[in-house]
Amino acid sequence: MYAILCPLRIAVLLFPAFTALDVFGPLGVLNVLALNHSMTLSLLSTNMNPISIDRNIIDGVYEGNPDRESHYFTQYVLPTHTLDDAPEADVIIVPGGGGTRNISATQPHVDWLKTQVNDPALSYMMTVCTGASLLARTGEIAGRNATTNKAAFNWVKSVEYADEVNWIPKARWVVDGHVWTSSGVSAGTDMTLGWVEHMYGKEEKERIRIGMEWNALEQEDDPFAEIMGLV
Repeated sequence: MYAILCPLRIAVLLFPAFTALDVFGPLGVLNVLALNHSMTLSLLSTNMNPISIDRNIIDGVYEGNPDRESHYFTQYVLPTHTLDDAPEADVIIVPGGGGTRNISATQPHVDWLKTQVNDPALSYMMTVCTGASLLARTGEIAGRNATTNKAAFNWVKSVEYADEVNWIPKARWVVDGHVWTSSGVSAGTDMTLGWVEHMYGKEEKERIRIGMEWNALEQEDDPFAEIMGLV
């Protein structure tokens, strides 16, 4: 266990078409944790407009393929801060989702992450799924070990500066110093539970896991790497 800052400041970086479980799985863990531990939460975006989940809808305009998708089946999240007035954070969580493939729209997020990832004030940088692509694009995790969604593994490896990262194909999540990266979607919840154990001990992790009725996978438990032909 580690000495716990009080309150522990959590920030989640959001963009249109982020994947719901990438955010709400980890937040499900942290919401329970925050009942017994002093924590704050900031939801960050480029502006204060509602953010669409799993669909790219900006100012009411759908930007996907209406012939393929139910384009207005979405939910919205309200940010608490913009990137310009974001409070300092001890932990930053970066989700994945279809929105990560919009390189131009996520460039402000990448620029902001570049200023944060190696800031001595930041204790943990955590990515879920293709959120690792945003972190890779900063160029600030060169030489580090990382993983990502196995179905999108090769795409993430193709983004700018990703060739400088040591991508681990078979891992539920990977820890390299203060950088934690997880595989796809539900893996973010497993990673967050692993982080709770790292910070607060196994008993606290198990209390939360059992309360959630969550069948957790460990770091080495990654059947999806084989399913996707990566190993």
